[in-house]
Amino acid sequence: MGQADRPGRVAGVQAMTQLQHEIHVDAPPEKVWAVLADLEAVQHYNPGVKHAKYASTLREGVGASRHCDLKPKGWVKERVIAWEPQKAVSMELYESQWPLKFMRWRTVLAPDGAGTRITQQMEYQVKFGFLGGLLDRLVMRHKLDQTVAEVFVGLKRFIEAGAKPRN
Repeated sequence: MGQADRPGRVAGVQAMTQLQHEIHVDAPPEKVWAVLADLEAVQHYNPGVKHAKYASTLREGVGASRHCDLKPKGWVKERVIAWEPQKAVSMELYESQWPLKFMRWRTVLAPDGAGTRITQQMEYQVKFGFLGGLLDRLVMRHKLDQTVAEVFVGLKRFIEAGAKPRN
């Protein structure tokens, strides 16, 4: 389901980490898109999100953003940076309490028989130079990879159980 790439270092520069995930959902792309396009719906399928609310007046498209309160504590703010209705959405983490320089991901939908293949590529870079790189290799990469895998399983369950997003 998930795969963590092991980036190298170039001339003392900390490389970004890339994660990739995919899953098949027994629902058509339109139904999957309806869930992903409702930015607040993440609270129903991401086990690490306690509550999500819009942080912008935009509800969809580039610039739409959300604030997520996390379990057991903490928060993140995320915004849409690319929007291809029924096909793909890209988002970035723009504020958080996490030790990250940046994090962004692209989620792509493709018809797959009677269902949908969802793929996601995520990239991020940890703060704190060499120590951040060490933290990433020892803890963060594995934890984020595991977390995204759990989100994908939750998304599949939510959609296949007949999710009713607000959009």
